[in-house]
Amino acid sequence: MEVLLGTQALEPRSYLVTVSEHLERLGHEVRVFSAEQLTSPEELRVVGVERGLPLAPDLIYSQDAEAALLLADLYPLTAQVFAAHGDREDVWLPPQLAGVVARVVVFDDRTGERVRAAALPQQLVRLRRPVDLDRFVSRGELPERPSKARVHLDGVSDYRRGIVHRVLADARIEVADDADFVLGRGQGVVEALAEGRAVYVYGDEGGDGWVTPERYELLEADGFSGRAEPGATTFEHLRAELEGYDPALGPAGRELAQAHDARAHAQELVEAFDEVKPRRDPVDAPLRELARVVRLEAASARHARAHAREAEAAAGQARALERELAESRERNAQLNREVEELRREADEASAREQERVERQKSRRFGPRR
Repeated sequence: MEVLLGTQALEPRSYLVTVSEHLERLGHEVRVFSAEQLTSPEELRVVGVERGLPLAPDLIYSQDAEAALLLADLYPLTAQVFAAHGDREDVWLPPQLAGVVARVVVFDDRTGERVRAAALPQQLVRLRRPVDLDRFVSRGELPERPSKARVHLDGVSDYRRGIVHRVLADARIEVADDADFVLGRGQGVVEALAEGRAVYVYGDEGGDGWVTPERYELLEADGFSGRAEPGATTFEHLRAELEGYDPALGPAGRELAQAHDARAHAQELVEAFDEVKPRRDPVDAPLRELARVVRLEAASARHARAHAREAEAAAGQARALERELAESRERNAQLNREVEELRREADEASAREQERVERQKSRRFGPRR
């Protein structure tokens, strides 16, 4: 089977590399389409609108809405499956246009609920986030007490990053790649489990705690996003939670990662691909124009998030400066009080000295007549 993976800009990279490699191991021909002209990484065979497009792929596996619309225009009769990688960004959801995609692959129940809530009904295929168990291998036994942590905080606000780094500093835990436990969300959690690391789920919207065999199904269904159980993650809460570290979570995590084996994921994808049929008729819609609109909306959303992060960072700096100003004023007031106290003590000392001198004069010369 000749499979064309569709992307806007070669994302999500780790998924593309893993799926491409394991589909190719099964003998399938795989290329990756990028709507943007980007340098091809060594791990992927990248094609674009103006370079290397296959003549007639058997199936298109799109990773975002823009790629799905563009490729539906380029290959009007080729069957297409869509991968919905999350519920937060609209570009990760399938186009609400009948006939563009035949199946939607979701990697957690939260995203599945989002896709089902959309206006256009879709046939869903529920898979788990894949990890290459040959690439991500166990790194050995964990120590009784952690001294190193790896953090995956991409997209996390400066405030929540600050909580993590303050907690780690207070616990005297170093941030390092060769870590005893990993703190993060999403795909980073699955990869850490495969490495036999203890894993703490923490994202921008919350923290769900340690991945244990008892809590795995709940956290996996939520996509390891940190939103499975509502609650505020304060400095005190996270600091107390780190005391729940257990070296036994390492080998337990490696066992849990077996459910995410990329080999099984590729086989399940092929089964889903085999079930879809080519389109009988092209989609009657201005697909390229719709793809352009999706691209612009996605760019606007990225810019809005970037501006929001900048505003949050500026507000944080302003609060820090206000605290410094208040502390400076308090220090200045304290210094003024100390100066006044020293002046008072100096005046009292001067008065005592003057009194002593007068007494000495009185004893030496006697009272005046």
